[in-house]
Amino acid sequence: MGQARYSIGIDLGTTNSAMAFAPLQGSERSDVFAVSQWDSLSGLSSSPTLPSFLYLPGEAEAAQLQGRQAGSGAWIVGRLARRKASEIPGRVAHSAKSWLCHHAADRTQPFLPWGSDDVPAAEKISPVRASALILNYLRGAWDSRFAASGADFRFDAQEITVTVPASFDEAAQRLTLAAAHEAGMPKSVRLLEEPQAAFYCWLERHDVEHDLRQRLGGPDTDARHVLVVDVGGGTSDFSLFELDRSRERAGNTAIRRLAVSDHILLGGDNIDLALAHHVEQRLALGDGKLSGAQWEHLVARCRDVKERALATEGAAEDVFPISVPGRGSRLFADAASTHLLRSEIEGLLIDGFFPACALGERPQRALGGLKEWGLPYAFDSAVTRHLAHFLAGRPHVDAVLFNGGSLYPAALRRRICEQITAWQGGYAPLVLDNVEPDLAVARGAAHFGRLLHLRAERIEAGAARAVFLETQRTAVHGGGDSGTGDDAPERRLVCVLPRGAAPEQTFALEGLALELRVNRPVRFQAYSSTRHRKSRVGDVILWSENTFEALPPLETVVKIADEHGGDDAGATLPVRLNATLSELGLLQVSVHSTDPRIDQSWPLDFNLRPHDRVDTGTAPPPGGALADVRANADPAMVAAASARITAAFSAPAGKRDKLTAGRLLQGLEKTLGLARAEWNWVLVRALWPALAAGMAERRQSVEHEEAWLIVAGFLLRPGYGAPMDDERIDALWRLRDRGLYFPGKRSKLQEYILWRRVAGGLARDRQESVLAPELAKLRAPKDPPPELVRLAGALERVGHEIKAELIESFIAASVRLASAGQHCAPFLAALSQLLNRSPLYAGPEAVVSADLVETAFEAFRELDWSHPELAEMKTLFLRAARVVDDRRIDVPPSLARQDRQQAGKAGGRAATHRPLARVRAPRTPGPPGTLRRSVAGWTDLRRRHVGRSLIRRRICRLARRRRSHRGIRTGGHQRHRRRKFRGDRLRAQGHADIAPFPPQRHLVGEVDAAEPAVVAAKQGKPVGVKIGQIGDMPGHRAEGGAMAAVDQPVIHLHRRLP
Repeated sequence: MGQARYSIGIDLGTTNSAMAFAPLQGSERSDVFAVSQWDSLSGLSSSPTLPSFLYLPGEAEAAQLQGRQAGSGAWIVGRLARRKASEIPGRVAHSAKSWLCHHAADRTQPFLPWGSDDVPAAEKISPVRASALILNYLRGAWDSRFAASGADFRFDAQEITVTVPASFDEAAQRLTLAAAHEAGMPKSVRLLEEPQAAFYCWLERHDVEHDLRQRLGGPDTDARHVLVVDVGGGTSDFSLFELDRSRERAGNTAIRRLAVSDHILLGGDNIDLALAHHVEQRLALGDGKLSGAQWEHLVARCRDVKERALATEGAAEDVFPISVPGRGSRLFADAASTHLLRSEIEGLLIDGFFPACALGERPQRALGGLKEWGLPYAFDSAVTRHLAHFLAGRPHVDAVLFNGGSLYPAALRRRICEQITAWQGGYAPLVLDNVEPDLAVARGAAHFGRLLHLRAERIEAGAARAVFLETQRTAVHGGGDSGTGDDAPERRLVCVLPRGAAPEQTFALEGLALELRVNRPVRFQAYSSTRHRKSRVGDVILWSENTFEALPPLETVVKIADEHGGDDAGATLPVRLNATLSELGLLQVSVHSTDPRIDQSWPLDFNLRPHDRVDTGTAPPPGGALADVRANADPAMVAAASARITAAFSAPAGKRDKLTAGRLLQGLEKTLGLARAEWNWVLVRALWPALAAGMAERRQSVEHEEAWLIVAGFLLRPGYGAPMDDERIDALWRLRDRGLYFPGKRSKLQEYILWRRVAGGLARDRQESVLAPELAKLRAPKDPPPELVRLAGALERVGHEIKAELIESFIAASVRLASAGQHCAPFLAALSQLLNRSPLYAGPEAVVSADLVETAFEAFRELDWSHPELAEMKTLFLRAARVVDDRRIDVPPSLARQDRQQAGKAGGRAATHRPLARVRAPRTPGPPGTLRRSVAGWTDLRRRHVGRSLIRRRICRLARRRRSHRGIRTGGHQRHRRRKFRGDRLRAQGHADIAPFPPQRHLVGEVDAAEPAVVAAKQGKPVGVKIGQIGDMPGHRAEGGAMAAVDQPVIHLHRRLP
């Protein structure tokens, strides 16, 4: 690699990106790199900015561009892509940068263009990949111009700085660097906050003493404060800097960054959406709400109109026409048009985004704000209120620097200045000039890289926010029993990295006398704060919702050798925590042994996988941080239970006492002294290593294999939610590689149930690998096993093409069976998951098109939903048609209205239909306790609440009442009428797949306690039951849409057939 000649600065923007460069030697100022890009399918042009839009051309267009495409890869980046956003929005990916800080989505999974059916799932890209393609395009553009000049001029040989919002947390920063590395950039690429870069651009062109201090006046010894307000396409960023003459270095005024704002997903995109909502009310097409494709057209047109209107001054009466195409075959006939006046646009901006407010006002908060394109935008759109909250309690602003394309209009800058003046009692700040607000960040980043190379004085920045770890879960008040509900959540956080920490400075947390269990997963819940400026390492403070932002958890496994106690299940190791801010700007936390015999350390890594469906900034449940969450059984009992599992599977098959999962789990209950419903997630996962070690013992007999599969599903359900579940799923996946030793019906059915139970822990490729060999059975004319149908429905991450095929097949099977009065619950249950608008564990990218919901509704419309065989129908459409306030996901209002009417005819409380009419705020998950479907945060339903005698009496009444009840024989799936049930075969179970009898010829009926159980269990009352569907439910979603799945008790009615 050659010697670096330039410092390159890249502004990776939400709407536009830019690249600038500055020579490392000499005094030349930074210059902007003009990027060559497609302006149309027939011509290229150069521009100082590169629109951050990516377009996937169709076959004809790709052939037209073949051999002369700018850049590399199938996606077109830049102006042409942006133009196509208003013509073919379904083939354009945008706002990738906004996704990088969205913790509720897996940003490494391909789902862009968001909500589009125009791009096949296999060709979609992830937010990280989209960012990498933009960066790679800029890299290629540089090399196409300079690489021929020699190795010293190649892109990879230069000093490279990529900018990010100052509000990006550590996880988003890591993903940005991952995108840069995926784009082929060198490992030495650095990150710089965008407001800092904008200030560096001003400093490159101005003298602080002459252009700032002398203009401000006052004593030279007084510190001065500069505010940078950066409102771009996707975020609003504020940073406050202090210029202190008393701390002069080498004749230069010392500049220190005092504060940065929290992450605010509020910018030009929000203005576009607000204009589009305003225009939509005028169009009033059909239901008064545009389709997803029409909406994308309208947003793109509003974006163009906004930029044309704000780029220049003009008369208030200036007219900007807007048109939207019709739907389907009536594309042109149903087209609608309207217009916006310049005065309307400016009024909406001033009143909606920059209203007058007091300094003490706080931004309005809610569980969720505006959601478009799947992104959780700020609930309060008033930039001025966010700024007031940021400046509260901080020094007066002497000067302000505006940056970002959204602040081009002079009226907006004047409004902000007026507000700051009012907050400061009439003291007006000096406005610093910025003639290129869309290019200043790239220029400043290039200048920063040069200063760094020359080791010149730079802004003292350090860590933008303090980092804390949770230390305590609850504090018991009033002396009450911890299990009685007297526990009041009291999160205590310990500071591990102070705000302003210098790069490469290590902070050791030694005063807490920490001990961690060895050879087991460890999870630390991390938080960040921009407000706790005075917190020092080791300070313990109370958590507050308004001042802390939750980060992804930090995880590791502390592994030590057996001679040091690694073979002891209860062994602990004294440790300290070290935290460092790397030179690249990344947080690094590690655990170090303080035992003199063990000189080891273990890095803590952010777990970036979105285990919980929560919005960014909401706090996770208490516990799971430094709090010592342990198994709720004595370590000796846990060891004995593990030994019992090992002994059970290593023993040969007996003729009399055959191994069954039921007997083994009952034995474990006796060993541990706890019913299964009382086992917490730590205890359940602690038993997995013993079972995993006996995976090969399945070969002894079909009973061994069947029991192993059942217990594995019990110990690992739902496949995620506990620290290091990824590793456990990796270990379980060896089952796929080795296959079943007894691939008959008994083992195969239990394998279906196992993969369904852990489906949430399977990545998309694994889910599709599980489903692929079973597609032939699902496509066959003969109905597949109910267990396989339910498995297919539970695989939420499989591609949309496969889902569409399954939905079509299951609809046809349900209609055929229901029309004949036959049992179709498995198909309806699977459809309720495949059509769900709010998946149980997958991200919003897994939601299928609303057109499929409409197809299902039309197919089921004529059926009687009140019939017992169609009891699942209301649940199906409660999930499939619920409102989530995302246009790409929501079904048309007319369909939701018809669904409510149909469900109302079938009976039930009107309150249960509310999610079909409006968005319901998610309920806060309960605290972690006993094992649930999702190990962390789901509602707990304990079987001790289920009175067995009550259930038996209820079953007998229901069985007598329903003499025509049809069961399904698990072996041949044949239907039988009017059978006598034996009382000695009755058993209440928490899991339908742990059967007390081999699946020979016997009837299976089931009582499902889903709906009443959720309510009754929370109130501590006995649970009522009702006749329901075959097989255990995949989980119940509460009215509010929160992930409130439970282990639902089901009662099997077994009877041997003659």
